[in-house]
Order: sequence, then structure tokens, then C-alpha cells
Amino acid sequence: MLAVHPSQLRHSAAGASSWQPSAVHGADSVRVKDDTLARITNAANDVEMLEPVDAGPTLYLVLDTNVLIDNLNVIRSFSEDLDHIALPWSMKIIVPYVVLSELDGLKKREGLSWFARTASTFLLQKVKEKKSLKVQARSETVNTQLHEHEQARSADITIWDCCQYYKTKGEVVLLSNDINLQTLCENEEPPPGRRLLSSRELAAKLFGEHLDVSPFRVHENAPRYRPTRLSQTHHLAQTEGPKADEPDGMDVDDDGAAAGTESWVPSHALDALHIQIIDHFTVVLAELAQRVRHEAGDDGPPARSPHAPEHRRKGFRSWNVRDCVEYLESKKAVEKSQPPLQMFLLRRSEDRGWRRGQDWPRQAWENCLDALEDIGRQFEDGLVLLSLTELRPHVTDVFNTRLRPTGI
Repeated sequence: MLAVHPSQLRHSAAGASSWQPSAVHGADSVRVKDDTLARITNAANDVEMLEPVDAGPTLYLVLDTNVLIDNLNVIRSFSEDLDHIALPWSMKIIVPYVVLSELDGLKKREGLSWFARTASTFLLQKVKEKKSLKVQARSETVNTQLHEHEQARSADITIWDCCQYYKTKGEVVLLSNDINLQTLCENEEPPPGRRLLSSRELAAKLFGEHLDVSPFRVHENAPRYRPTRLSQTHHLAQTEGPKADEPDGMDVDDDGAAAGTESWVPSHALDALHIQIIDHFTVVLAELAQRVRHEAGDDGPPARSPHAPEHRRKGFRSWNVRDCVEYLESKKAVEKSQPPLQMFLLRRSEDRGWRRGQDWPRQAWENCLDALEDIGRQFEDGLVLLSLTELRPHVTDVFNTRLRPTGI
């Protein structure tokens, strides 16, 4: 399911000066700055994951940049599954530090910036959780020296170096859609492939017959809103599934295993993009709320009074997106949207007011994006404003594209 050729991704990240957001909505007096890379680095340094002395056999899954761009939903589910499934061995997902730089570069690439940003936000969330995923530390290297003729492949060689380092500690599998990088790293395990559809499929390819993979989820065989493979089309992205691509550049996956009673499979481009927005802004708004709490001196213990707002009676780690929005609204007179922003950003499991992306009319989408923009402007948050600048073309693109009816 590779959206663009891996070499194109790497080239774009290195020389991605071809596109910059020409205008950031709501940023007239706000200094727009993206410090996600610094946040990830700081979080990684603060919560460095030390291997236990008796960790036993360890499997390291090293991720390449293209996997995070094209398969983020699978990596997200797989990492969440790892956090809750007891394996008979230790396992860590490793993100080479050069991948962070490549994602940062891809944020300057038209059509890829939104996907690079959502991947970066996911990494920030996972690094802070300090569970199944960690970022390679600068000291975790075998200090491979680059020859002059290898400069053009410096990123590949840096990832190869990362793999060599972790091979001194356990088994290593590189997850990449780049055949050249696979060859360079001499991956002994067969590559999981380009069309990863679910966490369970990835687990099956990694563990084979050595593990019962039924606890891993299967519901990702649904549309993924991801970069278009057609560079000539005006569409910035598409949802892809097993069916052949439609001429309009969008495709919807109607195939695959049925969802379980507690899971829901999106079957529409608006649903897939809506889930992506929820995943991204849940983290972004939590980051903003944490900053505002610290600046306002509100980061003390939960209030004991039953009359205090619900979010004040909870520890911050228990806050959901509703709590974050209500807290921010209590600090400044931000724009109220219709529907309420916290309702638009609900997950299916969080409240009865949840709706699929396709159930919200376009005006509701626009109203909620405007409310997010006002939050970004009021609190001078560059991450919110840049995210919206990159997201809005995709919202316009999906609404202007002929889509299959869902039949749901």
C-alpha cells in the first residue's frame, strides 16, 4: 500500500523546501513554531527506557519513515496491543532518530505534511507513555563512518547503524517498504510487506507459528486516509482498500473480516479522516492543556470538592479530549462551535453523542476546525495552527470528491 516510492520520501525529506504553508489561518499575530521534534527528543531523554538486567530474549522492531507515513494506523494498533498483551519475550518498537528528522522534513512537502505531522504526534504520545515504543538515543550506535560516496544514502546507513546496534542486544527486524534499505540491512526475516492491513497480520508475519496472535486486533482492514500514489492528480490523499482505485483517486475498502462487537470499522473517507483528526488533536490538545496548566499554576492535585468541574476532580493523566477543551474554555473566551468541539472529537467508546465522520455535515466540520483555530490563536499554539493549515486541504478534498455510499 505504498503511497509514494520510498526513495521519493527520503529525497523529499532531505530537500523539502519546495513547499511551505503560505498562510497559517489565525496566525496573524502568533509566532507559528513547530517544536514537535524537540518535544519528542525531550520526552525520550526524560523517560529513557532502560532494559531490565534479566530482560531475556528481546525482539526489536525498527521502523523506517515510509512505514509511519503509510501504515500509521497499523503501527498505532500494534503498539497498543503490545502494551496490553503478555508476550513470552521482551519486545520494543524502535524509531531511529534519523526518522524524526525525516518526518520533520516531510512536513514541508505538499500532500505529505499532514501525514508526517500525525506520525510525529503519535510518536510524541508513545514516547511519553514509555511502554512499547522508544526513540533511538544518540548513544545507541555502532558509530558507522560514512564515506564520501555514501553521503547520498546517509539516512539509510544511519538506520542500518541503528539495526546493527540493537543486534548486539537481541533479534532485529526492520520494517520498511524500501527494498534497497532492506537489502542494505540484510534483513533475515521476510519483510512484512507493503499492504499491512492489521495489527494481527503484522504480528503473524513477525512471530509466525511461535505465538498465538489472536489477541492482536484485526479491524484495520478498512479505509486508510493516506497519501495518494498518483502524483498527477489534484487529490492530496486517498483512502485505500483491496478494490481497484477509482478514477477520482479515492477508494473505499468494503472487504475484510467483520469487526468485533467492541470495535468499529470505518467504511467511508470522511470516517477515516475523522478518526485521524481525533487521534491527532486528542494529543495536541492534551499537550496544550498541560502547558496552560503549568503556566497558570493549575498542575496541582485534583480538587476534592464535588462542586468543582469534572476535569478538576480528575488527575491530568485521566483527562480526555472533553476535559482538555473544557479546561481551555475556562481559561479564555474561545469560540464555541456548533456542534461543540468536544463532541466532534469524541471516540465511539467515550459517549453516546459520538457520530461517524460522514454523519457530520460539512458546516459542522468547518465550525469545529474554526473553533480549533481560535484555540490555537488565543493560546498562541503553533502546533494547533500548523496542523489545521495542513489539514484543511484534505477536508476540502474529501468533501469535493465523489464517494461511494456506505450502505451503513
